[in-house]
Amino acid sequence: MLFLLQLPEDILYHILSYLDYRSLSRLSQVCKTIYHFVNRDAVWKRIAKDFLNTGITRNGKDIYPYIPLKERVKAAQNWYNGVCKIATLLKWKTKLLPWLQLDGDVLYLSQAADIGAYALRQNRGKFHRYPYAVYSGHEVDVCRFAVTDSHLISGGSDGKIVVHSKRSGASVELSGHVQEVNCLDSRGGLIVSGSRDRTARIWTLGSSCPRDTIPMYDRVWSVAISPTLSSFVTGTACCENFSPLRVWDVERSECVCVLGSSLRRGAGVLDMVFESPFQLITCGYDTYIRMWDLRMSPRKCVMEWEEPHDSALYCVQTDGNHMIASGSAYYGVVRLWDRRKNDCLQSKLLCQGANNQSYVCESGHCCGETQCCSYYYELWWFWLVWTLIIILTCCCVCQHRRSKQRFQQQRRQNEINLIAYREAHNNNQLPLYLRFLPDYLLPAYEEVVDRPATPPPPYSPLQSVTPPTDTPENAPLTPPLQPDGASSLDTATPLGTAPEPSQAPPHDGCLDDKDSTPGRYRRFTGDSGIEVCDGQELWEQQGFLGREEEAEVQCESCGAQATAHTHDTDTDTHIHNDTDTVEDRQIQSQR
Repeated sequence: MLFLLQLPEDILYHILSYLDYRSLSRLSQVCKTIYHFVNRDAVWKRIAKDFLNTGITRNGKDIYPYIPLKERVKAAQNWYNGVCKIATLLKWKTKLLPWLQLDGDVLYLSQAADIGAYALRQNRGKFHRYPYAVYSGHEVDVCRFAVTDSHLISGGSDGKIVVHSKRSGASVELSGHVQEVNCLDSRGGLIVSGSRDRTARIWTLGSSCPRDTIPMYDRVWSVAISPTLSSFVTGTACCENFSPLRVWDVERSECVCVLGSSLRRGAGVLDMVFESPFQLITCGYDTYIRMWDLRMSPRKCVMEWEEPHDSALYCVQTDGNHMIASGSAYYGVVRLWDRRKNDCLQSKLLCQGANNQSYVCESGHCCGETQCCSYYYELWWFWLVWTLIIILTCCCVCQHRRSKQRFQQQRRQNEINLIAYREAHNNNQLPLYLRFLPDYLLPAYEEVVDRPATPPPPYSPLQSVTPPTDTPENAPLTPPLQPDGASSLDTATPLGTAPEPSQAPPHDGCLDDKDSTPGRYRRFTGDSGIEVCDGQELWEQQGFLGREEEAEVQCESCGAQATAHTHDTDTDTHIHNDTDTVEDRQIQSQR
């Protein structure tokens, strides 16, 4: 750090120019030597150009040289972030819309027909309660006034212009306008005024009559004299299909050019200010702040900013650098703009409460004595309620359409059914479109009743036995029922006991006769058929297979006995088949 302080001041200034305002503030806390060096205006001049309302213009001119730049940067940072201390500088009982202008440490404020000069208290940062000077001379309210180094020029609703001397206090009255003087400006002993009588007049401080009178064919709301004193600009109400902004030559009193070609009707210009000899800032009824460059094409402005709440702008002011301040009559809102951005930084709303006590609203509008209210469209629950209403409405509409379509469909179906019923009732024969139907449709009920009864399907053998080769006429049938209602199977062999192997006849594998297998029983299947199975299969399938092998061995040893036995078995089976046929006919007749 000691080596840093030993450097030349030019090199040290160059090094510190790369630091921002936070780094410089921290560096000033190292020691007293660095603190005094960092607090110099030369260190903060580059930083002050990038902040709002520091008094440093873009050409490097310092408007407030008696205020340290470090303090101005601190105040500008508070302006940017909206950090402020709310205080009432002046109070008055009557509610007025004043025009004010700050000239150094003196605030000039118009109240009705008088203009008061209030001095600023250096130790407390407030203005004196009572003015040290009062400038009067109008019979009615003061509309606009301008302050120069030596004079104060005011214009009133009575059509008069009064020139007040700051030093001597004398006043001179200038008469020329028939109606109220809405605007005036003064620079270098030149006075330009505009009136509701659709004229603009050029005056000098040493004369009592106008030097030139320019017909405007429309009401004049604002005028501004160029810093070069070679031209001035007038702003009209734009009600007669003329462009509201015109540039006039002071010496010849002729129109030099017209600014803007796409401004709509009624977009009057209420205030304007020259920021430089070639840059002009205007505002008006169309809620826009526009910046014009007289060196470029006059048809279109360079930049523009729109008031977010769509209210007319009555005054505009600039610090010559980046800040623009605008005021409107809509609840007395004052907005700050950074010309490097499109949106406004912040807005302050001054409200009048009880007992002439004023308060400031940072959001919303004045709605009470000490409170602020927000607009409905700025509240989140307002849009939530509307969203729910829209969703419910859409659901109701969809449900109504769905119910209507269902009712129409039912009604159409009923009409179709009614037409079909009437055709069927009036025509005994089938209609033409039913006569060509295919033959595979179901027959009529009368035809089915008149048909003879068909016997049940034949019994199917077991899956383990090979399918029979006999014709359906020789298929085995159910054994006949006994007189007491039991079958021959129940009397011969009780259910659940297998027949003895000695009583079993030879297997039909060698005789090709499956119907001679004893121990048959009935089983009802899911398709309402009756299947004849081997009784031995249910209890002991493996034993049945063993006996089948033994029967095959016996068939090979004794073929003659098997043939005779097979003949006897066929005879018995034929008898049983006849009996089963009679039994089936009896059961069918009972059904």
